[in-house]
Amino acid sequence: MNLDLKLQELAESHPENPAIGWDSGELTYRQLNEQVQKLANRFTERGIRSGDKIAIILENSPELVISYFASMRAGAINVTVNPALTSREFGIILNDCRPEIIITESKITERVKNSGLDWPVELIVTGPDFDSYIDQGAAEADGDSRYQEACTILYTSGTTGVPKGAVLTHDNLYVNAEVFGRNLGLTARDRSLIVAPLTHIAAQTNQLNSTLISGGFCYLLKRWKSTAETLGKMEEQRITYFFGPPTMITYILNEPNLTDYNLQLRLTYTGAAPLPEEIFHRWAKLFGFEIIEGYGLTETSPVVCMNPAEGEKKLRSVGLPIEDVEVKIMSDAFEEVPPGTPGELVVKGPNVMKGYYEREEENRKAFRDGWFKTGDIAMKDDQGYIYIVDRKKDMIIRSGFNVYPREVEEVLYMHPAILEAAVIGSPHPEKGEMVVAMLTLRDGHDESVIEELEPFCKERLATYKVPSEFRVIEEFPKTNSGKIMKTKLKEGTVRQ
Repeated sequence: MNLDLKLQELAESHPENPAIGWDSGELTYRQLNEQVQKLANRFTERGIRSGDKIAIILENSPELVISYFASMRAGAINVTVNPALTSREFGIILNDCRPEIIITESKITERVKNSGLDWPVELIVTGPDFDSYIDQGAAEADGDSRYQEACTILYTSGTTGVPKGAVLTHDNLYVNAEVFGRNLGLTARDRSLIVAPLTHIAAQTNQLNSTLISGGFCYLLKRWKSTAETLGKMEEQRITYFFGPPTMITYILNEPNLTDYNLQLRLTYTGAAPLPEEIFHRWAKLFGFEIIEGYGLTETSPVVCMNPAEGEKKLRSVGLPIEDVEVKIMSDAFEEVPPGTPGELVVKGPNVMKGYYEREEENRKAFRDGWFKTGDIAMKDDQGYIYIVDRKKDMIIRSGFNVYPREVEEVLYMHPAILEAAVIGSPHPEKGEMVVAMLTLRDGHDESVIEELEPFCKERLATYKVPSEFRVIEEFPKTNSGKIMKTKLKEGTVRQ
């Protein structure tokens, strides 16, 4: 079984059940399956073969969902890319995987065209022409199975600051979504509101895929615009399940008119950053049920562990490993440490990626003895519950988005006034962390250069990666080898 086969099965068994909805329409499972089949046939007619890449650069939309499943059915590998990226960032990803087709929308087209594509690639823009493009496809399958092992590449930067593609298989995605949905208790009666970006693995597995293979309904919001809009759609669409990072949960709880909405929520899941205890308790008191917190990574499809939907939820813990997933806490010598001792969290199971796309050296570093090294420091208690202590990888999580300091630092170094740059995360009550750039300047420049840095960064980085604060200091604290000591910066012990 895989995600697309399950969609076809549900189109047979529950054809008139609603599958996806959005601001101007709705598709039943039969209609969604027909659209997927037509587009898959168009891909095949165009010459797409097993293993070819199809990049999808869209906000949450029916076109994204249809393209996602159609690429799988055609035997291609879909590459979902965050539409908020700049031309430079698009270029790094697209030139790495070199897709045959890029599906995007009109407001993004120029950025894509300016990303330095130097090979023949077909650009398909959503809208009336895309609808016509799909409708020209045959509605029947030809009976040939084109599925191959790999079906998705999702890009993650890690510590290098250079995006690398995690290659996920049909087994990775289906098993993770099935176990997650079953653990959560999703059923065909559930209605899921998707506002987290579907270009990220979390929204794909934790909402779209897990809801659809349960036979449920997904309502798509393009993106988070306001708390009022999100709550309004929850009420209007009779939403029972919501997923979002702690930032979204906090925004909902802080909405002054929250109690005016007639909500039917019964399940809420969160991840990507630690959930504050205060938020956990406030949610439980207001809604009458507890938020379920878990942990995962792009490379693990993503779910590794989660607190039980029914049973003891431990505060500050990301829960227990899910079915068939093994975790260990290892020392620097790669020996398992006893409960209560911090070490690196390593993972083994059917959710672990095939590897990074064409990155042999990175794969050698990422795996050891069959275990995937997450780069996160964790502890395990006597009952097996996992606690994330710190991130070994130098990463900031801002509003649920991963920001890799190295990438931001590389952009800052492009500015002629910057001598040295170190990017760190600063705790924020709503966004989890904010991006802060610590800087030393070249001779002849003073702090007035700060006024130039935000627009400079915005031209080269997605908005969520742009530092919210720039601080000029005299000198960085460094190790004997000359490495900047970011722990000292975070402690505020630098000489101002």
